[in-house]
Amino acid sequence: MGFIKQLKETIGSVLPIALIASVAGLALGVFSSSSISFVEFIFSAVLVIIGLTIFLVGVDIGLTPVGSQIGSKITQKKNITLLLLAGFVLGTIITIAEPDVRVLADQVNEINPQISVMTLVVTISIGVGLFVAISFLRSILNWSLKLTLFFCFIVIFIVAALVDEFFVSVGFDSGGATTGPMAVPFIMALGLGLSQSKSEGDDSSFGYTGIASIGPVLFVLLLGLIYKGDLNTNFSTEAEGASMLTQFLEVVGEVTSALLPLIVICVIMQIILLKMPKMQTARMFIGFFYTYIGLVLFLFAVKGFFSPTARSIGYALASNNKILLCGVGFVLGACVVLAEPAIWVLTRQVEEVTQGHIQRKVMLIAMCIGVACAVLLAMLRIIYSLSIWTFILPGYLLIFLLMKKVPTLFVGIAFDSGGVATGPMSSTFLLPFAIGAATSMGGNIATASFGMIGLIAMTPILCIEILGIIYQRALNKKEALE
Repeated sequence: MGFIKQLKETIGSVLPIALIASVAGLALGVFSSSSISFVEFIFSAVLVIIGLTIFLVGVDIGLTPVGSQIGSKITQKKNITLLLLAGFVLGTIITIAEPDVRVLADQVNEINPQISVMTLVVTISIGVGLFVAISFLRSILNWSLKLTLFFCFIVIFIVAALVDEFFVSVGFDSGGATTGPMAVPFIMALGLGLSQSKSEGDDSSFGYTGIASIGPVLFVLLLGLIYKGDLNTNFSTEAEGASMLTQFLEVVGEVTSALLPLIVICVIMQIILLKMPKMQTARMFIGFFYTYIGLVLFLFAVKGFFSPTARSIGYALASNNKILLCGVGFVLGACVVLAEPAIWVLTRQVEEVTQGHIQRKVMLIAMCIGVACAVLLAMLRIIYSLSIWTFILPGYLLIFLLMKKVPTLFVGIAFDSGGVATGPMSSTFLLPFAIGAATSMGGNIATASFGMIGLIAMTPILCIEILGIIYQRALNKKEALE
């Protein structure tokens, strides 16, 4: 993807959120009362756009092609053990470098210092790696996608019943945050390389991301069996007192430690397996360079200015007008969906698969309403101190009841789409916005603030399933008339 095209898409993703935040911040006096000025927030928004653009261009020209080639080459070896090991290692390492996971881990650590950032990042990454391997095994052995998902979620809810509600919320949030701008293209590229090597024409190209996102949910819940204690930690909406230079150097260190293992693995793969020509190898390294620079700029802007401003706005809205808090949350949810480039890719894909029976415009409206309602529910949950179980238990029960009538193709697309809506803006703005609102309302901040990303990831699954049922009925009616 060209730089200019990616820049336009990133501006479309960040600008609506930044404009709403600017208006709300100025109206509520946030910028005059907090340590972050309006100019600094605008600077951070510009830096987020530039950093995210450079990062995504790097992923597109370096990481995604390499992932596809690795998936294809390893599959050609016809060695299941090698394939599963590669899926585990690559899935783990790529998630360690995922920016959305880093942002989520930082937020969790600020609320509950018991859990270090690296502990949570590694836990989530191992979960992804293991379930990437499971998704490969499902495809190789032709396991039913519906039964695989059903069994995995049964295990998830059994473990969830044994842990503190904080870990339930963080677990489902991690499932959404994992499917970010770095992990998704790479996992999909690996899956595409695998599915293209299979002789039979099935729907195995869908479902890899959906299954991979189950891993972090389960592993964070297992982490909850280890950690005990009071999770209601005092939290300030003010930015950290560290200097900009100190924050920048910390981010450089984090990004270096996150990307270095991935670069080493890809170099080893190039030497022993891929053997790409010099031009392709050079392109891979250029892509990694862009990814590194973009990730440094993105995380620096997010940690220093963007997320702290979101917390302050959430705090001020909850303190002044709870109805307005819900209204702004609803609008932000709609903006997140409409501004997410992957949503437009998904809607075009479904329209093509259904041969126009499910129009792109209809799907966009459905997902827009669904995600907006998810954010609204998250605000209501904060205001009325509702349990996360109030939403996820009936939500996933409905998902699995509908699954009986949904074509397998749409099941794979539906669970893959669960991570599509949870892009960078969910972790960097919506979650801090919720944390700020929960801080203002008092009560248990740890259990009240997290869970929003999990709700955002759940609603697209329902939307796609409903559209899949509509498509199947239209197809049956057409066949009956012929």
